[in-house]
Amino acid sequence: MTRALTGRLGAVGLAVLALACGAAPASPVAPPVVSQPSPAPAGLHFDIGAIDKKASPCTDFYDYACGTWRASHPIPPDQTRWDRYAEMVAVNLGRERSIVEDAARADASAPPAERRLGAYYAACMDERGIEARGLAPVRGLLASIDAIRTPHDAVDVVADLQAHDVEALIAAYPANDPTDSAQSVLWLDKGPLGLPDPADYDKTDAGSVQLRARYLEHVGRVLRLLGASEEEARVSAARMLALETTLAKKALSAVERRNHDAQVHPMSVAELGARYTLIDWPAYLAKIGSPPVTRVNVAQPGWLDGVNAMLATNDVAALRDYLRTVVVRWSATLLPGAMENEVFDFRQRTLRGAREIAPRWQRCLRRVDGDLGDDVGRVFVDRYYKADARARMKTMTDALIMAYRADIASRDWLGQPAREAALAKLSKMLLVTGASNRLLSFDGLRVEKDDPVGNAWRAQAFRHADSFAQIGKPTDRERFFDSLPQQLDGFGSKSSNATGFTAGFLQPPIFDPHMDDAVNFGGLGSVIGHELSHHLDDQGRKFDADGNLRPWWSEDDVARFEARAQCFVAEYSRFKTEDGTPLDGKLTLGENIADNGGIRLSYAALRPSETAPVIDGFTPAQRFFLAWGQIRCENVTPETARRQAQTDPHSAGRWRVDGVVANMPEFASAFACPAGSPMAPTDRCSLW
Repeated sequence: MTRALTGRLGAVGLAVLALACGAAPASPVAPPVVSQPSPAPAGLHFDIGAIDKKASPCTDFYDYACGTWRASHPIPPDQTRWDRYAEMVAVNLGRERSIVEDAARADASAPPAERRLGAYYAACMDERGIEARGLAPVRGLLASIDAIRTPHDAVDVVADLQAHDVEALIAAYPANDPTDSAQSVLWLDKGPLGLPDPADYDKTDAGSVQLRARYLEHVGRVLRLLGASEEEARVSAARMLALETTLAKKALSAVERRNHDAQVHPMSVAELGARYTLIDWPAYLAKIGSPPVTRVNVAQPGWLDGVNAMLATNDVAALRDYLRTVVVRWSATLLPGAMENEVFDFRQRTLRGAREIAPRWQRCLRRVDGDLGDDVGRVFVDRYYKADARARMKTMTDALIMAYRADIASRDWLGQPAREAALAKLSKMLLVTGASNRLLSFDGLRVEKDDPVGNAWRAQAFRHADSFAQIGKPTDRERFFDSLPQQLDGFGSKSSNATGFTAGFLQPPIFDPHMDDAVNFGGLGSVIGHELSHHLDDQGRKFDADGNLRPWWSEDDVARFEARAQCFVAEYSRFKTEDGTPLDGKLTLGENIADNGGIRLSYAALRPSETAPVIDGFTPAQRFFLAWGQIRCENVTPETARRQAQTDPHSAGRWRVDGVVANMPEFASAFACPAGSPMAPTDRCSLW
């Protein structure tokens, strides 16, 4: 899939993103306070000072490992969460800022990549010019939407947006063929909605009803800023909410979407035309930049049923309103302050609890990353991913792979044929660290210092065309690395049997080449193990060594796996966020399996010595677990915590720590926890 503007930071958040959410006021929106830059911590590292020694590690290890850190690190006003990862993001943003601001000062003799970066960033930072141009830069797009009179017109506009990597109604992207990973095919999927979760449109609790009311007000204000009268905006907002509500009923839920099997529906172009009759598929596919294809994969057929039914109603007025809001969300950072403030007010203040908008330079760096991030990434890797870190990382990954091989071989609940196939899968796994070997070149892209919207429009078309050129070609496994080097990410691709870690992630306190092994294996080692474990979690086990979605376990293997996995579902479903919102053990199952399996693998790879020197009063085993606990320290707004519990496949930080260590007898031994204490329960869950 082509990169979204936010990259793949996921829950780390996009805590520093410019367009956040919160409590929408009535009437005109007052400009949000622009925060001062969040201070980038100097010398991030594993910190014994984060420990709250008044807490008992055997009662609540999270409070023990993170208590002092949490008390001394309130959420900055421009953020919706603050955690150790957010601290790392702040450091990486400062580094990226120096790269881009150096480029903005470059003269005509500088290399092309440097001139591109400098011009793009300068255009985004030119708030006075943005205000003077007003909405003129998007008037052409808005005029094409205004001109929609038929469903065919609407699909034509949707296709034009998608050709510039702006998703509307339908998401279209290249990805591995689920049954033949050696080939790339076009996927058609659910398009964007204005509310984060399809369930938000029909839940009847008071909070959901209030959220929809605020969304209506927000859409109305956006449309008024585009020129509608108050009455026109009120009618249009209600009409658009009705359209999105109808479509939302056709979308898979967050839990359903975790099931890869449910998203495999290969169809010929002829079958597309027979089922979804209101779209001229050959013309649509050509306009979005797809090469000629005979077959696609439809991830959510029900969603396309809903789109087709909506087009059949000929309610083009509602569709025009929907598309206007898509354009505004895409371009808000590059539009006058009144529009950007309105988008911030709903998407960050209301939805996530942010109090202030991030500094302009951070908002512009997000745009740089989304559009020209590969140019930044090359410089970032050269400056910040040094030879000693590369060598230490190689040593650690080799040790983790060896531990995983031993673990797979010892799991007698898995049949011998499946164990052998799992080992073969591990042998074929691609592991990439630092940066993709296929960073994109933007040579030939036009970037102007006085055209921020045009720069984004052209850059996204450039990136989109590069991505879509892969359709129908043999899969290039190196391209799976979808995150930028300067971003904070460790991730995997089940369909490519590959795992990657960015240079921005391989930094303290997650990883420090100058720290002892216990700390590095407790932090980074457990994350490496986490990503490796994903390849044999409840969804990863469905993909074979070549990344093909096919059954390669026996029915008995699956039954034994699911029986053990159910222990994690039950365990994590008992946990709640700090405001009482229950976690969903089914939604978070894959991440919980990976957390538990990952730390076990890392502990086995480390094999902490019982006779090694004590450092800062802690044994190697204790430092290992403290490092795991401390990389999960976080403070989160109530709005974000509730949203995460409902939609995020990752558990809250407290339970990523306590839920894991409670399942490890090694932890109870390290801290001498009495049997039956909260962190040393009688019943434990174990899979890998």
